[in-house]
Amino acid sequence: MFDSLRRSAAPTPDGPMAPKSTTYIIVALVLAECVSAFEAGMIFIALPRFGEIFDAPASTTGWAVTAYMLVGATTALVGGRLGDMYGRKKVLIIAMMVSTLGSVISVFGDSMGAIIVGRGVQGAAGAILPLCYGLAREVLPAGKVSLAVGYISGAALLAGSGGYFIAGVLLDVADWHMIFVFAAVLALVASAVAALALPGTHTRTELPRFDYLGAALLTPGLIAILYGITQGPAWGWASFGVLGLIICGLAILAVWTAWELRQEEPLVNLRALATKRMTLNLIGVSVLALGPVGAVQIVTPMILQAPTSLPIGLGMSATVAGLIGGIGAIVGFAVSPIAGVVAGRWGGRTAFFIGAALFAVANVMILVGHKSLPIMIGVFVLAAVATAFAYTGYPKIVIESVPEDVTSVTTGVLATARQAFSAVSVAIVSVMLSIWTVPGTTAPALSSFNLAVGWFVVCSLIVAAICLFIGRPRQAGDSDEHTAGEVDPEVSATSA
Repeated sequence: MFDSLRRSAAPTPDGPMAPKSTTYIIVALVLAECVSAFEAGMIFIALPRFGEIFDAPASTTGWAVTAYMLVGATTALVGGRLGDMYGRKKVLIIAMMVSTLGSVISVFGDSMGAIIVGRGVQGAAGAILPLCYGLAREVLPAGKVSLAVGYISGAALLAGSGGYFIAGVLLDVADWHMIFVFAAVLALVASAVAALALPGTHTRTELPRFDYLGAALLTPGLIAILYGITQGPAWGWASFGVLGLIICGLAILAVWTAWELRQEEPLVNLRALATKRMTLNLIGVSVLALGPVGAVQIVTPMILQAPTSLPIGLGMSATVAGLIGGIGAIVGFAVSPIAGVVAGRWGGRTAFFIGAALFAVANVMILVGHKSLPIMIGVFVLAAVATAFAYTGYPKIVIESVPEDVTSVTTGVLATARQAFSAVSVAIVSVMLSIWTVPGTTAPALSSFNLAVGWFVVCSLIVAAICLFIGRPRQAGDSDEHTAGEVDPEVSATSA
């Protein structure tokens, strides 16, 4: 699949780079992202088993998800910035090794508390995706950057679905320890491949001072908001705890924003995000996360696994549901290089637009065909293709719009926004599904289900409309060889 990519990497600004095959570089980046996506997806199927083994309520086992999410949201930004400053290859390997430590803690701690701590440490993997995007831009020939972004985005889709399936198999044939053993082995292998295949990335000759205060303010601000959102359904959205956490988090982030705007070398270059292209890109990612991307883990299992006696449900087993998701993920990964070619030829906004439009079509198919297994298989395949295009498009817009030396931290901002708004989406869709229920059950009535899926359609169409206003990069119509290294002139001015 990668045979057509074989080519020597381009030199860095600091001088000629040791010859490295483009194929091996892309394989290394794809494998690294598989670590992050697998660790994010592997835990969901294990939560019920944790409850049985450790006699823990769902409110406790859910922390295995929450701990990873809270740490990952911060490391996406901080790790991206450290990579931009000190070398992305070095920070990428460190992030994967730290995530390995998290797996080891979970295995040998052998308790629910140790699993939660280990998952928090695994959250260092949140930095992997933005670092991979930055590395693709830094070490690959300009004409291969979009293709690499497509493969990396496809890997996120494939490994995310694979994490759910592989974890389920390991739970059935072994025990829960093997999930973390597999994650640790995958991270170690990916680290070794990265060390061998990736060229030494450059660092600045005069390193700026790391913005420690900015990082110190960002971390509690993000954690307070995200934790407040995740606890909303349990505590009540009007409860003092939820409102206090969200308001406190927003206040801290307001102080952080004021601090960042005053710094010559901030943790996050907020002025780079203030351009029209980047602002619309950020809004588009957030709205997509509010819709189909954010709450997919609620609706799709319900459609496949709920009993056929309910208004929504095909009565499939968990194994069959996992296989259907896996088929979609494989197709999505296979299509990812096409998404990369489209982003390289016509710009990231075109790929993003196609992804959003396909999400709208897929959810309309759900509305009219949720009782048909063939239609639902088509929905999974189409949604996977939509994900490949959308997840290739928005980072490509970043590459087109910001200077190379802030690529990782800027894509980290979008990754954090996607995660935050996904949490909001889960809360919104959960409320929608509970408005009308089947009498005598907690299962959603058809009207509730249609409301939630209609929300997905509306969000998808809004994102497609936003893409139309993002505009093409400078010298529109040129091939990726000409545009990959160019940035929005507004950004050049603000970062000068």
